Amino acid sequence: MLVLGIGNPGRRDDGLGAEAVARLEALRLPGVTADANYQLNLEDALTCASHDLVVFVDAARGLRKPFSFEELKPEGTAPAMTHALGPGAVLALAESLYGRAPRAYMLAIRGHAWSLGEKLSARAKADLERALAFLTEFLRERTA
Repeated sequence: MLVLGIGNPGRRDDGLGAEAVARLEALRLPGVTADANYQLNLEDALTCASHDLVVFVDAARGLRKPFSFEELKPEGTAPAMTHALGPGAVLALAESLYGRAPRAYMLAIRGHAWSLGEKLSARAKADLERALAFLTEFLRERTA
């Protein structure tokens, strides 16, 4: 299983994906690989194709609850510019280039502050705790 955090830790709550990955790595769950980056890249298609399950983790604006968790499907084709590459496009690339798109989910965590700065807002930290409790249980159930 792969957990792939997305976001910029230098933009406050946009760093939720990276922080989630850092905390998850500290748990050292068996069978779980975790990685984080500012944005998704074409190379992520190969990484995704080599796993059975992928959970993308990213900050979200406008969520009414602390987090959402939804299954993803491959969608569309790769855009010309990689800064617009979303999880569905990465899955589509994995399928078209490597013949395999893993089961995938998006864990979106509610962000509150997006200005320059390296610390998460207090509200985002609370939402992250709830999201990580859910994600940890989800991953443990799949490794049992």
